[in-house]
Amino acid sequence: MTVIRFLAAGLLSFCAAAPVFAAPAALHSGKYEGLMLAVTPEGQVEGYYAEELGEGVTRRCTFYLKGEPAALTTWQDDAYPGRVVASADGVTLTVEQARQHPGCMSVLIPEIATGLELTRTADAHWIGLVTVSTDKAHLLNEPGVEATNRPYVVKGDVVGVLAYRDGWAKVEFTSARNRTYTGWISHDQYNRLSAPKG
Repeated sequence: MTVIRFLAAGLLSFCAAAPVFAAPAALHSGKYEGLMLAVTPEGQVEGYYAEELGEGVTRRCTFYLKGEPAALTTWQDDAYPGRVVASADGVTLTVEQARQHPGCMSVLIPEIATGLELTRTADAHWIGLVTVSTDKAHLLNEPGVEATNRPYVVKGDVVGVLAYRDGWAKVEFTSARNRTYTGWISHDQYNRLSAPKG
């Protein structure tokens, strides 16, 4: 009986210590409250953060992010360092100077400087993000097949990329009404996220 108690106590001790040896949670592409996050095949991240505050007259904070998760660059007008790590039910985004991005001082809570917890609100399979650079880009069923009766995205929209092929990007866009559309847009209709130099 003593041996069984000893084994049971040992097993319980091992189980309690097991989380210490567990690998850290991996980042996954998706929507995390106001953050669109794509994990590239190389393990880099690309993201777009957008938050509005107020009714009627609103204040808006937006910025992009890109790089290694532990040492990424965030930017709108100026660039500031940051990091993103996976958490139990989402991600933690830390950007000490995020409130310096235009419009963010009165929108972002101060916790962004020490770690803002963002809950995952939608899964995605994005391998990157792009911004639409043309006035209107129809989401085509196949690259090069013209269609005017298709959903479209407009200049300035940030969309998730599902695949790249021969200068085309298969993108996914979620509307304000929470409807998701997919289709192909040409390389002359989008810009890949690119952090400012220097």
